[in-house]
Amino acid sequence: MRVGTLGKVAATAVLAASLSSCNYVKLLRPSVLRQLNPRMVNLVNYLPKVEDPNEAIVARLFAHGGLSHAERGADGVYRQSVRIPPGEYIWQPAIIVVPQGGELELEFQNDDPFSYHAVALPHEGNRQAMMLPMQTRGRARITLDAPGMYWFGCPVANHAPRGMLGLVLVEGEVPAEAKLDRPRQRRP
Repeated sequence: MRVGTLGKVAATAVLAASLSSCNYVKLLRPSVLRQLNPRMVNLVNYLPKVEDPNEAIVARLFAHGGLSHAERGADGVYRQSVRIPPGEYIWQPAIIVVPQGGELELEFQNDDPFSYHAVALPHEGNRQAMMLPMQTRGRARITLDAPGMYWFGCPVANHAPRGMLGLVLVEGEVPAEAKLDRPRQRRP
């Protein structure tokens, strides 16, 4: 029995020594692990699918609510709930992925008891706006026919610059006539 215990201790020591040289071990701190939730994990896993110039834009929204995939209903409409937490200027999720163009229904819930918000959304080449008074909810249906990145944000005061920006990423193949024919650009 004693040999088994010593073997486990030795194996643990070898594992600890090998992990201590790994930079990723720092990510196992409780303060980091508390930040992991399905929306953040989805965002990190999705980033390699985004083109290089846009990856930086999408990655900046990492700390602002994560990523979620809209679900398609039986009627063909994609749906996603978006929440505004109390006392924070963020959307949860901040990035919504839709697998193809079409209709997207978003239900917004303002859980903030002290702050009035609104949302400006893309819709058929224009903008659609909805007010979100304190502790209310509202629903908007938008049409996004083409693949691409579409932003939404809170136009109230300085809420958008404080973090209330989000993206809808519509996946799909871009037609050849819509693609930009230019060399890769150097990034600063």
